[in-house]
Amino acid sequence: MFDDATFGCFHRLMGKERNLASEQDIISACIDNDSRAQKILFENYAPKMLGVCARYCSNMEDAKDALHEGFIKVFQRIEKFKGTSTLETWMTRLMINTSIDHFKKSTKYLHFEEAEKVHEYGNDDTSYILTLEDDDEVKLSDLRKIIAQLPDGYRMVFNLYAIEGYSHNEIAKELNISTGTSKSQLARARAMLKKLVKEQLNIG
Repeated sequence: MFDDATFGCFHRLMGKERNLASEQDIISACIDNDSRAQKILFENYAPKMLGVCARYCSNMEDAKDALHEGFIKVFQRIEKFKGTSTLETWMTRLMINTSIDHFKKSTKYLHFEEAEKVHEYGNDDTSYILTLEDDDEVKLSDLRKIIAQLPDGYRMVFNLYAIEGYSHNEIAKELNISTGTSKSQLARARAMLKKLVKEQLNIG
């Protein structure tokens, strides 16, 4: 995706290369558009950020496209990183936003079901699915595969709420939906997950 030519890794034979021993060194060099630092940053974070993108894209090809777009934004905006959070947290938020924007652009319509009877599925507590991750009998990879089977709307809201820790107000703003829709999507996702976990993992 990002090869040596993309990063312009053919440096001058003369001249001293910058010290990139620490992450702060890498960030400072990226702010100065140092191609070697950009490549190091990409190689350090691309695998994890691809996983983030995959949570919000319909397929891996779209996730890779979102990753590419996301890193372009990282390099364009890295001077705005103030260090109030970790670099990984800052990048993750950027990748989530990029993935959602990419999804909206690549989909003709994003339908969210408005459900008035959220109580039909119980409250919006998702602890039951999160505690399964600590169960020795359940592999996190299995849970991720099951979450990936959810319809797009359900999957996005569930990931934003249960994995990323967004509030319903934040989700509503991010996806241009009402808080009620966010809550109903989460409740329906929760019900479907419970059903899928029982069917595929024989738990619950």
